[in-house]
Amino acid sequence: MALCSHSEYSEADIRGKLKFWGTPQEDMDWIAGELIKEKFIDDLRFTIAYVRDKIRINQWGRIKIRYMLSMEKVNHSVIDQAFEEIDEEFYADTLQKLLQKKARELKNESNPFNKRQRLIKFAQGRGFEVDLIIKQMKDLT
Repeated sequence: MALCSHSEYSEADIRGKLKFWGTPQEDMDWIAGELIKEKFIDDLRFTIAYVRDKIRINQWGRIKIRYMLSMEKVNHSVIDQAFEEIDEEFYADTLQKLLQKKARELKNESNPFNKRQRLIKFAQGRGFEVDLIIKQMKDLT
């Protein structure tokens, strides 16, 4: 409970920690159940915080966030619920700022096609959707 009161954790995170500490399976199930019942663990709350932080701090897109949450063994329906909390205007502005910064770094690129392709590849690597990238690139020029 002390661990969960300092930071948000998913149920999978806590189970992983308990397994690492050598906790027997039946105790692990009981502890996880108690933490969920007492609201110390809530996968939706964890996922919303994770999504918000990854967009604001790491400047990741939905695709990368979804992939990373899947690696954390978070249920896809919970991920979808968390994505509904995203401020679309802020999300688009984040991508726009990333593209502007990268475009300034590529100012010496003489071929406009290559520059465009490098910007698209960069934004895709950050996990943004292609249709949003193309839309933001039109606003960029």
